[in-house]
Amino acid sequence: MTCELPFLVINLDRSRDRWKSIENQAKAAGIQLERVPAVDGNAIPDTEWVNFDRRKFYLCHGRRPIGAEYGCYMSHIHALQRIVDQNIPYAVILEDDAGIPQDAMKRLQAIIDSGLGFDVVKLFNHRTKGFVTKAKTSEGDELGRCIHGPLGSSMGYLVTRDGAQRLLDTLLPMFLPYDVALERGWKGGVRIYLTREPVIRPAQIAVSTIGSYAGTKFPRILRIPTAFFRGVDYLSRTVYALKG
Repeated sequence: MTCELPFLVINLDRSRDRWKSIENQAKAAGIQLERVPAVDGNAIPDTEWVNFDRRKFYLCHGRRPIGAEYGCYMSHIHALQRIVDQNIPYAVILEDDAGIPQDAMKRLQAIIDSGLGFDVVKLFNHRTKGFVTKAKTSEGDELGRCIHGPLGSSMGYLVTRDGAQRLLDTLLPMFLPYDVALERGWKGGVRIYLTREPVIRPAQIAVSTIGSYAGTKFPRILRIPTAFFRGVDYLSRTVYALKG
């Protein structure tokens, strides 16, 4: 079954070169993009951040947040809200540093047709250790979960309308960076999977818009609650991967 599949691309107003780059790739792949204006977290004083739990961020992540992290998080929230508001059955959310290969649509359609009940399928991850296969598509992509993590990256993912709503219900207030929060499907019963091999890959863009984390970590003694949180999360991830 072929379905219409919108591609929502998060892009800062000042990052016109990134938009042009991903737009050219999309045209070559026969894909129509919809731009989602990114939230510029660096332009918002941290005293004005809404839906942000500072104390919990300190305890669970063990460092101070940076403005770009807040902007990234809220930009993804806006993209998810657009899917819900427009009642879109399936959509792909991309960050503007994603590269779109020529076979992307074919592989994405095969994921939709795979019969795997999913809310989210992550299309790129920095790490896939301990991969547990749950299904295989007609294009040969293995879909599953990982025992080990975090996996890293929120650069691109396929999401259903119901999945977008479940994420909106569980991801606010913010207390982790978005890539870490996204994959915690055991919170709120979100059915999150990933592909063993990337469906999308990073574009050749040299400069990150996130910025530097230098000097944001707390001393080790203050990161004891963070170690406990991560230990519990690791066990939860393992159970989630094996049972799902």
